[in-house]
Amino acid sequence: MIRLRLGRTNDGEFPPQASADAAQAVSTALARLREQYKVPLDRIYLIGASGLKADYPKDLESIIRDATGMTLKFLDAVEEVQLSIAGTITRTSKVGAIPIDNRNTSALIQIGYASTQAGYEMLKYSTSASPSFDFVAMNIPLGVVTYANEVSKAVGRNSSVYNFARQAKTSGALSFRQALRKEMENKPGLMHRKRIYLTGNLAWAMATMLYPQDRQNLVPITYEDVVQFAERISRAPEELAYQKLTFIRDRKLRLEVEQEFGAIRATFTPKELIAGAEMIKAAAEELKWQDKKILFVRFGHLGCILSYVRLQTGK
Repeated sequence: MIRLRLGRTNDGEFPPQASADAAQAVSTALARLREQYKVPLDRIYLIGASGLKADYPKDLESIIRDATGMTLKFLDAVEEVQLSIAGTITRTSKVGAIPIDNRNTSALIQIGYASTQAGYEMLKYSTSASPSFDFVAMNIPLGVVTYANEVSKAVGRNSSVYNFARQAKTSGALSFRQALRKEMENKPGLMHRKRIYLTGNLAWAMATMLYPQDRQNLVPITYEDVVQFAERISRAPEELAYQKLTFIRDRKLRLEVEQEFGAIRATFTPKELIAGAEMIKAAAEELKWQDKKILFVRFGHLGCILSYVRLQTGK
């Protein structure tokens, strides 16, 4: 996993090296797949997320094509949500010894860098055919960086972290809340599903900073955790992002977690963490997570890719 910053900077432009860096990352991954894992070229798929399709450097496709000989296929937002649900939420689960239809009672949400996606699977009944499944998808073009930019415009680009945090809390991610409310009018399952699966970099940062020792694939998160994260990160983002991990006795585990903390700091600025925390808190309040089972899916970012590959290979 190579983290890239393809989002626009504060001055509204893409970094000059964005496309070249992306092409280099793709070339590196492609070489490793071919040489180390001996994957035939016709079994390698190059896909771009819907958020990237919505806003990317104009020369990105051509530079990648020139560097690799491969064409970048973009997913649309609905397709991406469907694939993520299928690859992230198991179809069945158990409550005690009783099996349940897990997907039909769960929802997925990801607050990304430039957009927010969510959705759920819905069982459809018909008098003339067997029951079938449908997907309900949501895509809001508001993410961590867009909200951070909104706050920065209100207080000034060079404002202190303290002033930024105060404005973020005062705003309460209102534009994001309004967009969520509008989506819920036609997608009531977003509020009424009993289990919430969180994926993406923001959820990863929150789960890692709150529960650094918990390395499970599914990390339980509570509504109170979300509120606490927003409070702690706005009060002292550096303290939370640079917290001492000496309480982790296992040296190998501590090194692994320290590397993840470094990756978090490389992915988000303190202001972006503050903005993201307010957004996830807004989602928790608007979608009524108080009585829900909330789970961070550690490898949820791979769900879409896994589903896409299964479809391509016919398995």
